[in-house]
Amino acid sequence: MKTEMPMTMSMERTPAMQRCMDDCCHCMTMCMETMTYCMTKTMSMQMMSMLQDCADMCQLAARCMMRFSTMSPRMCGMCAEMCTTCATMCDQFSNDKMMMRCAEMCRRCAECCKTMAHATAVA
Repeated sequence: MKTEMPMTMSMERTPAMQRCMDDCCHCMTMCMETMTYCMTKTMSMQMMSMLQDCADMCQLAARCMMRFSTMSPRMCGMCAEMCTTCATMCDQFSNDKMMMRCAEMCRRCAECCKTMAHATAVA
């Protein structure tokens, strides 16, 4: 039984790809810092788990792009979804500057990952 291989990516790192990898790395860092910050507050396990999941997904998406993985479009799509969810959860703490900074970074990462998911899927 023959299995079709996913579409291959170009082996050339574009400025948009580099920007997305950078945003993923910054978002990962922001989520980890926010999780540490949340340890000093009364935060739900759901919030803490979301921050960890988002950080992990950002790292995975960045690493897939770095090695030109054929799974990058899917990982970027999943990363965009995870970042959007994390931003929405952080938005619940609108009076907290740290949570708002995290939400902003997550939205920024989500946007670049959405773009990258579509751009690399057709490359």
